[in-house]
Amino acid sequence: MIKISDLKYSYSEKPVLDNISFTVNSTDFVGLIGPNGAGKSTLIKCMCNYIKDYQGVIYFHNIPLSEYSDIERARQVSVVVQQPHFEFDFTVRDVVLMGKYPYLGFWQNYTNEQIVQTENILQELNINHLSDRYLSELSGGEFQLVMIARALNQDTDILLFDEPASHLDIHHQIGIFSLLQKQNKEQNKTILAVSHNINLAAEFCNKILIMDEGRIVAFGETEKVLKKKELRKVFRIPIEVTANPFTGKPNILYNYTQNESQDE
Repeated sequence: MIKISDLKYSYSEKPVLDNISFTVNSTDFVGLIGPNGAGKSTLIKCMCNYIKDYQGVIYFHNIPLSEYSDIERARQVSVVVQQPHFEFDFTVRDVVLMGKYPYLGFWQNYTNEQIVQTENILQELNINHLSDRYLSELSGGEFQLVMIARALNQDTDILLFDEPASHLDIHHQIGIFSLLQKQNKEQNKTILAVSHNINLAAEFCNKILIMDEGRIVAFGETEKVLKKKELRKVFRIPIEVTANPFTGKPNILYNYTQNESQDE
């Protein structure tokens, strides 16, 4: 579903993405983790065509990204980036309804079915009570939920998220990742999500991609990738990896009792 081949990008001659290559299958829900400045957000921006002057090739469904028109790409890939900008102060309902825009014909209005689907998404994310509120009236967490609702309403095979759980409390963080996991398993959505919450990614993602300094450090099944030695090297703190007693998934802990110079 997604293939990245020899991707390179630099800001002012400083490499941010250094020869990135990986493949995400249609059954994958991938958590993208790494320290600040690792290149995670830049990778997402390249994949959604916000950044165009990269080197290498990005494929969706074995077709290079460069060959998609804007509308064709919007029918294949939904994106939630950090701090999206809107020129006008739309209502929540109008913003979520925008997810259906790629499927409209010239001068065509939204269909009753599309309006019903939009209302269902609002209800599924429990934000239907915000429908008539304007974006400027929302909290950071509410705004984030609206962006996720719009992406889901776009109904694409591929979803890209840059920190989908940012600004959300722990209840909503778990709810969003649980919903994305359900989309992946039950609707065969291919998902790549940047997350600074490693434990959240460990619980819900079947694969983890670790980046550091513009390179891929590790990529594979969650339980095989989230190892103490690799995480300590990347995050440069004394990390311990245990098993979550309730789920058996990797649980990442910071060992406050150990001096960082004693890292193994």
